[in-house]
Amino acid sequence: MAKKYLPIVILLLLMIPSIWFLLLPGFFESDDGEWMIIRFSAFYQALADGQFPVRFLGRLNNGYGYPVADFLYPGFMYLGIPIHILGLNFTDTIKALLVLSMLGSGLFSYLWLSKLFDKVSSFFGALFLVYAPYHIFDLYKRGSIGELLAITILPFILWQAERKSPACRQAGFFWTTAGISFLILSHNTLAVLFLGVLILYFLLDILISKNKMAMIYKHGSELLLGIGLSSFFWIPAVFDLQYTVFSQTKVSDWAKYFSDFNLIGISTVIIFLTVPILFVTKKIKPNEHRLTILLFIIGLISIFFALPASSAFWRILPVSFIQFPFRMLSISIVSASFLLAFILSNLPFKLKITFGSLIILLTLLNSQAFILGVKVKNTPDSLFSTNEATTTVQDEYMPKWVKRKPTDHFREKVEIVNGRAEIKDIAYDNKKIEFTVFSNENAKVRVNTIYYPGWVAKVNGREKPIDYKNELGVMDVALDKGENKVELSFNETPLRFGADVLTIFSFIILIWVAKRSKFKRF
Repeated sequence: MAKKYLPIVILLLLMIPSIWFLLLPGFFESDDGEWMIIRFSAFYQALADGQFPVRFLGRLNNGYGYPVADFLYPGFMYLGIPIHILGLNFTDTIKALLVLSMLGSGLFSYLWLSKLFDKVSSFFGALFLVYAPYHIFDLYKRGSIGELLAITILPFILWQAERKSPACRQAGFFWTTAGISFLILSHNTLAVLFLGVLILYFLLDILISKNKMAMIYKHGSELLLGIGLSSFFWIPAVFDLQYTVFSQTKVSDWAKYFSDFNLIGISTVIIFLTVPILFVTKKIKPNEHRLTILLFIIGLISIFFALPASSAFWRILPVSFIQFPFRMLSISIVSASFLLAFILSNLPFKLKITFGSLIILLTLLNSQAFILGVKVKNTPDSLFSTNEATTTVQDEYMPKWVKRKPTDHFREKVEIVNGRAEIKDIAYDNKKIEFTVFSNENAKVRVNTIYYPGWVAKVNGREKPIDYKNELGVMDVALDKGENKVELSFNETPLRFGADVLTIFSFIILIWVAKRSKFKRF
């Protein structure tokens, strides 16, 4: 038993250098890492106030609110909630998630590869993925927790998909489906790219299966139910985009974000050059290694699209969605980890150890620049948990009716626009805004929160229209004279509620399908 888990223990120990700077006090400087702490702290506050699913973060955008959680990968934030509840502050929660992502990527890669290759080959393949230059770059230069989480989940799904023994089929189906769902919640762009990889992976599995109809049923159910489980996020993320300035906003200049050779790495080049050589010299039959050929082609294509040579294609690709061409390397590092395990599995033991060690050494030489260049700052957690930035590059999810973006915090949450009136008993959080207005004439009050579909106003228990046709796009409510108790609440729109119901329905179907005896035929 101890021998069985020895490779995993050694792998975990060898991964410690990759997370070393996450174990130190403070937080490292990166492109997005600090924003993720700010966003998570605002997300937690909204959830604690009763908003679920969380979509509108009231503290952000200088206290006027910002619907970023309606659009951008909430997976890491939901995953971080129990960690924060256990006692870690917001900074350490994000660091814990980064640690789990790095260690998980290696562990799940090993478990996936060991279903296909020997343990030594799988060990080196998993270790390569952990230290691949782009993976380390994604961690310490970009601080992209969503991408790192997605890179962890893809090998997890592939591992579960390869659990084909009779005792594991039901569990494999359930966790493959759950993994697909969480992949969609982890990162918008990588979810689309990785779903493409998964579909090809599943199609190949169907092609080589003896019981093709059963495999079509299995993989089709996994994809449909996985997409259904994540409906509460992706359906509003797609359909609510019409309310924002996203389509009119240039978030980044894609031409400046191609990969250079160091980000790909000499070890990756050697792996992709060795595969065809191995097929020729070892006289390996292609029809017996279709998965290898598939991942080889996918990996080459992803590397090509990460390089400047592909710039002509990027002019017709959905650039605003993918944003950075180097993101395509997320596919190549998973492909390369598989291909390395394939190469080593065809070599004698001594040559296997030598070649595997050489690849890891070259990988570390390429990645060291991203590791050694890390700068850690001891920023108090309170600065993150009170920060009011939008946490997006160009405020691209700002509602389109906002003509003038807030530049500082409001003076009063509620103020009189028209008429003479007195405001009392103001109380507000991420879910509700309540106050009482006394006036001897008709009046209009302004609530300094940006309107976003889902906000509903009631005056003395009766629903009132919200006017947001002002420069700031905040909520104005007309009041009759007298005493008026005003309550504004953020609720699910009919579309979002329907998406929530679809998630619940998909979960019920998943449990029902996972328990069916038909799995014995897979």
